[in-house]
Amino acid sequence: MWLCACDEDDAVSIRIRLRDDGSGTLTTSGLIVPTDATRVEGASKGLQVDKRVQVSAAMGRFTALTGVSVADITFAAGEGDGGFRFLKVTVPQGQAAAWPDAFVPFDERARLDAAAALDPSGKSKDVGATLKIEIEMPSIVIDNGATGKVRGTKNSDEGTTATLVVPIQSARAATEPLVWHLTWQK
Repeated sequence: MWLCACDEDDAVSIRIRLRDDGSGTLTTSGLIVPTDATRVEGASKGLQVDKRVQVSAAMGRFTALTGVSVADITFAAGEGDGGFRFLKVTVPQGQAAAWPDAFVPFDERARLDAAAALDPSGKSKDVGATLKIEIEMPSIVIDNGATGKVRGTKNSDEGTTATLVVPIQSARAATEPLVWHLTWQK
């Protein structure tokens, strides 16, 4: 199972790889609870299925990150003097935010069942509890910080990669958007 080799935050994620010219790739992954039997279930015998989940993933390319959005999460990038570059990621929060249902379109009980379907050992109970946004820059990250953080939100950077982890249930209850700022130099 692919989750065994990754952090459980990886099941629900946005991963961006930026190139020096501002273009790049964006990959998303989210969870879906199928209403009908999956192909594997249909090909199985002697089995009573009571938990199911599918991981859905997609990858696309962009020529400029400004203007790209995933559900209602938006991205804006720019360049200042001396090759100083910046990126602003806006993650709406509260009941009107669309991204939580785009990535994990079910309630907490169904999320726990989905986690059990992905990891029968029970060690990965937090599968689908957070959204992980990971951005790989073309050079070393100078700084990253966020405003509008809710309890459990984490931002970090290491080398050329910056990561933001947002707890979905807390984001649904928040009242202001989370804005993540990143900087690097060309």
